[in-house]
Amino acid sequence: MHKPELMAPAGNPETLKAAIANGADAVYLGGQQFNARAGAANFDREQMVAAIEYAHERDCRIYVTVNILLADEELPAALDYLYFLGEARADGIIVQDLGLVALARRILPELPLIGSTQMTITNAAGARYLQGLGFQRVVLGRELSLADISAISRQVKIELEAFVHGALCFSYSGQCLLSSMVGGRSGNRGRCAQPCRLAYTLVDENGRPLEAKPEHLLSTRDLYTLDRVPALLAAGVGAFKIEGRLRRPEYVAVVTRAYRRIIDRYLADPEGFAVSPAEGEEVAQIFNRDFTPGYLAGDPGADLMGYGRPSNRGLYLGRAGQRQGGRWQVHLEAPLSRGDGLDVWVSRGGHQGMVVHHLWQEGREIATAPAGATVALELPPATRPGDRIFKTSDAGLLEEIRRTYTLPREEPRVPLTMTVRARPGAPLELEVRDPGGRRVTVQTGVAAAVAKRHPLDKATLSSQLGRLGNTPYKLEHLEATLEGPVMVPLSELNRVRREAITLLREERLQAWPRRVPDRETFRAARERYLTRGVLVEATATPQLVAGERQAGAFTGNGRGRKGAAVGGSLARATPALNPCTTQVRPGLAVAVGDGDGARTALEAGARRVYLAGEVWQGKKPLDASGLRELLALAREKGAELIPALPRLWHEEETRLVNRHLEQLRAAGAGLILVANPGGLELLQQHHLTGWGDYPLNVFNAAAVKDLIDAGLVGVTLSPELNLEQLRELRARTVGLPLEAIVHGSLPLMVSAHCVLGARLGGKKTGRACTAPCRRGYYGLKDRLGLVFPIATDRQCRFYLYNPKEMSLVDHLAAIAALGLNWVRLEAREKPPGYIRRLTGLYREALAALGTKEESRILAAAAREAEDLAPAGITRGHYFRGVI
Repeated sequence: MHKPELMAPAGNPETLKAAIANGADAVYLGGQQFNARAGAANFDREQMVAAIEYAHERDCRIYVTVNILLADEELPAALDYLYFLGEARADGIIVQDLGLVALARRILPELPLIGSTQMTITNAAGARYLQGLGFQRVVLGRELSLADISAISRQVKIELEAFVHGALCFSYSGQCLLSSMVGGRSGNRGRCAQPCRLAYTLVDENGRPLEAKPEHLLSTRDLYTLDRVPALLAAGVGAFKIEGRLRRPEYVAVVTRAYRRIIDRYLADPEGFAVSPAEGEEVAQIFNRDFTPGYLAGDPGADLMGYGRPSNRGLYLGRAGQRQGGRWQVHLEAPLSRGDGLDVWVSRGGHQGMVVHHLWQEGREIATAPAGATVALELPPATRPGDRIFKTSDAGLLEEIRRTYTLPREEPRVPLTMTVRARPGAPLELEVRDPGGRRVTVQTGVAAAVAKRHPLDKATLSSQLGRLGNTPYKLEHLEATLEGPVMVPLSELNRVRREAITLLREERLQAWPRRVPDRETFRAARERYLTRGVLVEATATPQLVAGERQAGAFTGNGRGRKGAAVGGSLARATPALNPCTTQVRPGLAVAVGDGDGARTALEAGARRVYLAGEVWQGKKPLDASGLRELLALAREKGAELIPALPRLWHEEETRLVNRHLEQLRAAGAGLILVANPGGLELLQQHHLTGWGDYPLNVFNAAAVKDLIDAGLVGVTLSPELNLEQLRELRARTVGLPLEAIVHGSLPLMVSAHCVLGARLGGKKTGRACTAPCRRGYYGLKDRLGLVFPIATDRQCRFYLYNPKEMSLVDHLAAIAALGLNWVRLEAREKPPGYIRRLTGLYREALAALGTKEESRILAAAAREAEDLAPAGITRGHYFRGVI
């Protein structure tokens, strides 16, 4: 049975100490930039070096998060930061951005990389893809079941890391645009504003509320798996990750200690394993939004969610009873002491917090009372009989846990063995050994003398050498070889002890590997890859002609495929030129959700149509003959149909995805749309050619080049890029086929949890859903009155769409001037009539570019686009970007 690594979070130096003192094998943390928890205090460079040394001296590993999407202008500084972390001996870097990954693998090939949960790895194919890129470990999606994880672990060699405790995202990580599109604060850039924790109202297609009041319909409970440690180990999880870089030190200390105890207890006695109620309550007391095992046992439905409130729930204490004077009688369901924090859920006025300053029992003031006692309390004026009371903080627990990381004597220490050798006339020799076998030897500066009155003995040596003060060491065992009655000054003993500990500390710190080249080698490689001309030369550039492309010329990641057949797809990738002007016209692509939509788009003049890999609820799947018919129609129209793999899938769905891929190949599909690393792996496995979709989060030129090298023929760029970033990216990728989305209502969230099934379909743990999604159309209304449309697919995934449609038709000239090959309309959830009208509108607008009628036609098109968007339009991030 393997021992898992227990990983704890740290948002500041104090929390780092709390995690290590309470048993963390590793701590993950972020610097002042490039990390997905910008709201934490984080670590500047000096603090980072100190943190790594502090952890390493205590045999704890440090993983640093550099896990946001990076624009081209940020990559040089990000690479410098990676080099700094390597020099500081960080044990691994948690990353999301594919471009940074590509450059790191080429410039810093020995630096261990960990795939962030933001990479949305939910299947073995995705894990294998990262394994092939040289990743050491991958953080699996939190939506996976134990069966999924177990199946993945049997197929890969890469280490598997999973979240075991803390906050859950409603959306698949890396696939959420809600904070970004609504408020300009991108989760992919570490600035999520957590709009999922707000209240929403479920409404029908006419906007009528289906529930009495707004609730926190997107707010999940907190993950809790203390009782599932054996199952996680059996599934092959190698690293247990606690969420919470924004949490205070006390939280991290309590939770880390709990998981340390449980893991160690299970490994020592698997047969007798159990989690006591008190252990669970202690973890709940420090913070909880109510607990859930997440998706480990399958879809829990409503049992995943905390509808009542999105903040700390605490422990249920009891209800307000009778009022006598200014005091309320409360029968305690949990212990209570002075200094504890309470939250009273008053009937009118919401939740009111307070601290217990006085506590009475039978008229006598007391300091503490056990569960089961009836006490008198002073409660807020708005309290009414029957109001529920929750204990949100325990003063005794907080005091106890703080001692573990603020008092040196409470901290765990590294045991040392010391050996003393002394004889008259020679220097005393002190050897110090640590548990890893590292040893140092020092000598006194004076020779030992014959003792006349107080010779050295083992007790004296133990007393003097064991004075290790605030160091992280303790004297575990002392061996002494003393030839006759000898003595040395105690000051000399103290000096050699201090010198030995200093030397041992350096020895221990130097033992941790420094996995970067020398500085000059790094600088030369950095310039070679970041100078624009060199970077272009170093990357395989597709030839924009029909035929075959030899991929893999830029073989730094070893993922290129030889002789990938492209067919005629690339021949149509070159932008069209208006013969009367120098205006570049990108091709018009339309993404649709079913066969009817694809047929409509082709007939309306789209030059490229993407057919969704999902089957939407209420829609029929396209059979093989229907797909062949659409491919034939596309050829007849001089266009192309590009079917997609699912945006994501779990390992239990892999058989269906492979069968779907074989059907696409058998039907003659020459190009496949892929949206996740698993899709990239399957294309390489089946020797197929693909186009990268926007959920791959391509944010810079390095990512484009690496995906082209991996066998894709082009990429749809992230919708979070602004116009200036797109211009810079295109300048760095001349000749590479690119696409940008210019119109559509994008899904802002993709979730394994279906709000409809949980609220209207009765879906709970062990209870099937009655499928309300098949009986109508629904939306979520926010506090501003905006209604976010809902869609679901046949795998019961939930898609929350933007109420407003992005529309750039009146800015097509500026977008066309970027030199992109394609502009895309997103219409996967739209009916054929809408698709026909929108496709015709953009086809006419593109045709007008560079003509005398351009201004008039674009203005008219903009008005018509607004008519198609009853909730209004947005410009996306084209003119504002993201924070």
